[in-house]
Amino acid sequence: MFYNTKNLLGDVCKYMYYAGTGNYWYKNIYHETVPYKLYTVVSFSIYTTMIFLENLAALFGNFPEVEKNSANMFFAIHNIVLTKMFLLLYHKKSIRKLNFEMATVGEKLEEKYYMRRQELKAKIGIMSYVISVYLSLLAYGVASARRVLVDGVPFYTVVTYLPYYEDNSIIASFFRVFFYITWLYMMLPMMSADCLPITHLITMSYKFITLCHHYEHIREEFDHDILVMDKKMAIDKLKTGCLEGILIHQKLLFLADEIHRVFGIIMSLQVCESSAVAVLLLLRLALSPHMDLINAFMTYTFVGSLFLLLALNLWNAGEVTYQASLLANSIFYCGWHLSKLENFRQDIRPLVLISCAQAQKPLILKAFGIQDLSYETFVSVAANA
Repeated sequence: MFYNTKNLLGDVCKYMYYAGTGNYWYKNIYHETVPYKLYTVVSFSIYTTMIFLENLAALFGNFPEVEKNSANMFFAIHNIVLTKMFLLLYHKKSIRKLNFEMATVGEKLEEKYYMRRQELKAKIGIMSYVISVYLSLLAYGVASARRVLVDGVPFYTVVTYLPYYEDNSIIASFFRVFFYITWLYMMLPMMSADCLPITHLITMSYKFITLCHHYEHIREEFDHDILVMDKKMAIDKLKTGCLEGILIHQKLLFLADEIHRVFGIIMSLQVCESSAVAVLLLLRLALSPHMDLINAFMTYTFVGSLFLLLALNLWNAGEVTYQASLLANSIFYCGWHLSKLENFRQDIRPLVLISCAQAQKPLILKAFGIQDLSYETFVSVAANA
């Protein structure tokens, strides 16, 4: 198997296509036919209708305590989920362009070992998140079915205003089950809105790792070349490598801004969603210390999935900051000072020094332009929770 950034991003875009969000790859290999577009419109219309009924249930519904608490919680979650999904559609053209840039920048410098680690990190993180989400949803279904059998109450997972709580007709039961199945399926495009920014953060951090190793390699090659070839040729080769690295660095800084522009609001909403709802669920655990096994499993898996999503966002954003901070030393020690002094237009020294200065400026992503997306933020949220 050939590991590189292009294949990783292509796999994520393939998943997004089959989840019904469209073709986000820069090549038109996933065709959005008329039936596919119709399927997307219908599915998103169903999601929107279901969430609208959830909002009515939270605002005006008359439900028992358990269902009312669920309605309030999903009122907070699913509106954010729907917003993220529509933001993904809104930025579709920009994301396709960003995928192309991320797949191709520094492509020739990528090393198999680091690309394999990149792919493992992305896929293990995403699969862990997917598994935790569906374990939670299945637990909700089992808990609701158990309440139907034991307590004789209607089957409720997604609490909607219609059908009414007192309605036990076959049609009402059908819609309750239908909304649960819709909820299960809605997680696919929802998770694509979560996983694509995370994948871009991971690939960005490995782009900086690759660039650091590029500077280390050109210095190692220069130390070898100076012994076996003409000094001028060795210095010219070093200069070419430095210039290549500087250009890639400038491109990465631009792409980091693009990631923040395209995914900034989505990542910010993810942080708000994960931290706020996790706190609500932990409060629920504190107020109900004697839960049965199914409810405890349901709550803990839900909390776990939200904290995992929060961790994937903040850890990987923090990793981008950390890896970018290491670049300044790699640039400085690449051997640029060994090149001979030339006229200003041909001299590499000013470019290297400017690049070093840029690399020393912390590359920090922020939620809503206020809160740092970093390791420290995750620890702070987890500690306060």
